[in-house]
Amino acid sequence: MKRVTMLAAVTTAAVLALSACGGEKQSGATAPVPSEAKSSLSSPLGDPIQLAALTRESTKKAKSSKMTMEAVSGTEKNTASGQGLYDGENSKLSMIMDADGKKLDMLFIDNALFFKLDAEDKAELKTDKAYAKIAADGQDPISQLLGKMMSKAVKDSDPSRILEQVSKAGKITKSDQVELNGEQTNHYVIEIEAEKAIALIMGDIGIPLPAEALKQLDAKLKGKNVTIPTELWLNADQLPVQVVSDQTAFVKAMGAPGDGVAKTTVKYTDWGVPVNITAPPADQVGDMAEIMKKAGQ
Repeated sequence: MKRVTMLAAVTTAAVLALSACGGEKQSGATAPVPSEAKSSLSSPLGDPIQLAALTRESTKKAKSSKMTMEAVSGTEKNTASGQGLYDGENSKLSMIMDADGKKLDMLFIDNALFFKLDAEDKAELKTDKAYAKIAADGQDPISQLLGKMMSKAVKDSDPSRILEQVSKAGKITKSDQVELNGEQTNHYVIEIEAEKAIALIMGDIGIPLPAEALKQLDAKLKGKNVTIPTELWLNADQLPVQVVSDQTAFVKAMGAPGDGVAKTTVKYTDWGVPVNITAPPADQVGDMAEIMKKAGQ
């Protein structure tokens, strides 16, 4: 059960990270189509609603990117790399995560989440299958939780979602133009109200917080004005290049031990470059619920 619990915990973390960067498609201002031609960098925008509309339109046109993620919490560091196709019901995502030195290879395609199983996984789960599948529409408890969460997060994984959150749960406090990795970008400093952001994320995933959880969250955060400082860099095509979110104040308010920093950095590259994400061969895949049932877990 240890490995399965770890898979669930890391997947949930990945879902929340994706959800913080993904969102619904909405109509709005038009944006330039990303191209190989050099675009001129426009002035930073002060209206988060207009900025969200422009960025959403750009990511909708580009449709795909590669990404890396680094999450630091005190002395622990988890990293991930992957690629995604952001196309509504046809969205796909592949990601390799390194959590506590353990590689987790997963992909979401055809409305299902696939975990690649290593020798340790196979021994614990008593299976010879190379992949375990969690269906987004499955009726077992695991599918009900992780499948639906991942499905929602991937389908809504347009990285402009952070700006929609700003319009509902925070504000732009500063903007300027800086060079990042040799590219001129518009840099935004954002403050997001933690309590509102959590409610938005869980609501978007489709899992309303239970009354008791809401009560505990309110008790820990109410009156403390806890914010999640976030920095966003957009290129000339209004496409995200980097997002840095500092959750230190939030995790401390929630009672996490220690005085370490909690920060997540997501970097996007290769916007518009075709990605190749395919489902594993059917004979190499086992249903996670059935595998666990046979293994007596």
